Amino acid sequence: MSRLQQASDRLKTALDSLENAVESVVVQDAQNQSSNVQEVEALRSQLSALRADYDKLTQTTETVSARLDGAVGQLKRVLAEEPVKEQA
Repeated sequence: MSRLQQASDRLKTALDSLENAVESVVVQDAQNQSSNVQEVEALRSQLSALRADYDKLTQTTETVSARLDGAVGQLKRVLAEEPVKEQA
């Protein structure tokens, strides 16, 4: 084998190795992007669920607040109607 042939073979081997390394990086990047997309979708789903929970809690809070206001109003009316008992 001539030196030129040996150099050509080494160059081909080096190019093959480089090509494999680049392909490996591309495949790994594609997998990472897929994983990132899945993670983003999972986070979006969780955020949507949390927003729904927040909306329910807001409605419940408003309902409880209105009921407490009504109860306080009723207590004030009842206390205003009863004669004040004098302590001995």
